[in-house]
Amino acid sequence: MKPSIKMASVFALSALLSACQNDEPQAENTPQASAMTVTQVTLLAPTSEDLTIDTLATTELPAVNGNRGGVSFSAPMGATVQIQAPSQLDQSSSDQYWRTVSGAELNKGIMLAVSQNDSVIRVAPRGDASSGALQHSPAISPDQLRLYKVDKQSVDKSASMIQSMSDPQAMATAGIVDDSSALRLSKQATPGVYQLQVVRPLGANDSYLVNVKEKGSPYQLALSAPNRLSSQAPKLAFDLKLSNSDIALSPTATLKQSDGRYHRLALVKQGDNWQAQLPDELAMPSSNLGLSEIQVDVETRVNGLPLIRTVKTAFKQYVPAAKLSDQASIYWQDNKPTQAVFDLQVASPGRYQVSAVLVGTDAQGKQANILRAETAQWLDADGQVSLSFDAEQLKASGLGAPYAIKALELKDQSQMARLSYLGEAASL
Repeated sequence: MKPSIKMASVFALSALLSACQNDEPQAENTPQASAMTVTQVTLLAPTSEDLTIDTLATTELPAVNGNRGGVSFSAPMGATVQIQAPSQLDQSSSDQYWRTVSGAELNKGIMLAVSQNDSVIRVAPRGDASSGALQHSPAISPDQLRLYKVDKQSVDKSASMIQSMSDPQAMATAGIVDDSSALRLSKQATPGVYQLQVVRPLGANDSYLVNVKEKGSPYQLALSAPNRLSSQAPKLAFDLKLSNSDIALSPTATLKQSDGRYHRLALVKQGDNWQAQLPDELAMPSSNLGLSEIQVDVETRVNGLPLIRTVKTAFKQYVPAAKLSDQASIYWQDNKPTQAVFDLQVASPGRYQVSAVLVGTDAQGKQANILRAETAQWLDADGQVSLSFDAEQLKASGLGAPYAIKALELKDQSQMARLSYLGEAASL
């Protein structure tokens, strides 16, 4: 055998022996992660600031978001960022009112109550689709409008009560693009009743929206109402107050649903509050898009003078199509939470979103935020949703046990609706 061949054989044998030796167990220098463990927690009882779902119901409306793909992520959260519970009420106040009138009424002259000088009266044409095709009423030039004071049932036409006028072009420049014209009352105008009339006759069936805004009036009508309403709720409770007055109010209410339909609502007084009755056919609009609106009108007299106010607020009508069970599974590794798994009861297929904030404890024993986790997925029936807690984000926070889950929220993306919220969700 040639020397070169002998040398190659020696190296091959040496490599083979070395490989065999490497198959033997070696001392490990790097620590291995501990085994995964799972614990069960019970969600804490809701408080008055939380949103809950009691009875589930099915919905037949098309989904706004029909995406079947899943998404999940977490993001670091400022340790001292204050977690705000979602508002349950919307509040609105008004120093104005609206009236829908016909061309025939404007030809004859309509009566308007004004309680404040320097008020603004705006007239905007409305569309009408009752014939099947949209018919838009013509705009009214402000120089075609006349405003007179009514004194003891007679109209004083000797003097105009108009200080200034704005045509549709000027209104559009100001950002109001509804073809409206506006009149500003003179500063000499006194509170009372005024007649608004057109000079050039309009079509009898033309339709207009008249808005009277009394800027600076001491009489503001304030409305407070829920910003969400379940399809299982037969009524909408609201609070109504008129500032600088303790007179009893007799309001009327109209529901404008997100699909544009209007419905007159029956009202019942319950203590200091009012309840608008919603029959079954108004439990949901015909679309999940947008918000519905309640409009409350009041006509009364203050200090012997007529006062009219209209106030509105929006709310979401939704179907309680899913809810979280009161148990959750928490996955742990190296004594740190890595995942929270929730059981979701589903009455209607949809895309459901769950989010929560993971908090920990600092060296002084105070709780602080670590991260916010979210997940969204399509579910056809009961199933599970998981929130993953990023290990690097948790480590970077420098926080440790005890941990807790806060701001646990369930949304139905198919309806664009918030279903539930639990501020203090679970102690881990």
